[in-house]
Amino acid sequence: MANNVLKLTVLALLATVGTANAGGYSRGAANLDPLFDGGTSLSTSMTFVAPSRGYESVNGVATGVRPTPLGGTADTSAKFSDSYVVFGATVALDVVNNMRCATTVAQPYGADADYGWSQILSGAGTTTSSSLSSVELGATCSYALKVGPGSLYFLGGLFNESVEYNEARGFGFGSALGGGDVSLEGSGYGYRIGTAYTIPEYAVKASLIYRSGVNHRLEGLTRNPAFGPLAAGVASFAEATTPQSVKLSLQSGVAPNWLVFGSVEWTDWSKVQQIQVFAESGVLAPIAVPLAGVSVDAFFRDGLTVSGGVGHKFSEKVSGLVSVTWDRGTSKGKNVSAFSDTLTLAAGGSYDFSEQISLRGGLAYSSLRSITATGLDGVVEKFGTDHAIAGGVSLVGKF
Repeated sequence: MANNVLKLTVLALLATVGTANAGGYSRGAANLDPLFDGGTSLSTSMTFVAPSRGYESVNGVATGVRPTPLGGTADTSAKFSDSYVVFGATVALDVVNNMRCATTVAQPYGADADYGWSQILSGAGTTTSSSLSSVELGATCSYALKVGPGSLYFLGGLFNESVEYNEARGFGFGSALGGGDVSLEGSGYGYRIGTAYTIPEYAVKASLIYRSGVNHRLEGLTRNPAFGPLAAGVASFAEATTPQSVKLSLQSGVAPNWLVFGSVEWTDWSKVQQIQVFAESGVLAPIAVPLAGVSVDAFFRDGLTVSGGVGHKFSEKVSGLVSVTWDRGTSKGKNVSAFSDTLTLAAGGSYDFSEQISLRGGLAYSSLRSITATGLDGVVEKFGTDHAIAGGVSLVGKF
């Protein structure tokens, strides 16, 4: 029972990963579970998330078709949030004695928003859409010591995190006509450390893992018709730090073929406040100067995610689980943002074709709490109670 049921924690992550608008820009975490197994293994996962998040009103006026400043009409009821896919992969193997290492691929952060004409017509800003994406490539090792009836693990590793940000503007940052955009990218290094204790006989596992923040210098171009001769692109940069996090995970067998699990994760999203974009020194001035009105105004508070569930082994080949996750929204209401509290219900299953090959899948439904946020310019935007659905699959092979 123990080894088969122990796999269910992977399903819990699969079914809830990337649920819309949870935990600031959080999307997917590196899968480190294979570090507590044995032999050589390859696991891949893909999760599709479809959030339904849109404006309910701007400055008290319901969104819909309105006159534009230049005549005609425009649809201001943009869906705001876009669907996305989160990919992950882990290759793990025994190295020497009690040491085991894994290389991981993950997409830790992301955000896609389509503001339509709402921001422009309300005066909240000129941004019409924005996109944030990231990729983490990591290597983590564990060392196991026999302690009592189980094993005590010490974990540590490094990762490279690359980030790309793109933003489209409708009226060129204040120019009379035309469009503009921002395109920045960069990468940095971070580390993770942790400890864990397992008793396979009783499907017991407790882990505490810390993931560091990463300092980034994002570089690229800002295009704006108002720049005149430099309208084709001004060399730009922004400095930002992705947040550190700590996660405590627990699981235990409670009866033959039954297991309960839970986790608590804190993420330092308050590190992300206002990220200003600058023109590189020597472009617009001898020194680097901020580009007026070109910034990412997040003003987040720290994130907190609590999850719990139960798993059951139905047969030698089939296992399943259900879980509930609550995420405290990172929005403080002082900025235009849709990251409200989220409640997610997830269910998943695992089928073992053999001792070497397993297929896992999960579905999740999230309820997104309504939120009203006031921007720095006093514009009030309201988001109603919305929802998101997610589905994922994972293939695990052992050699």
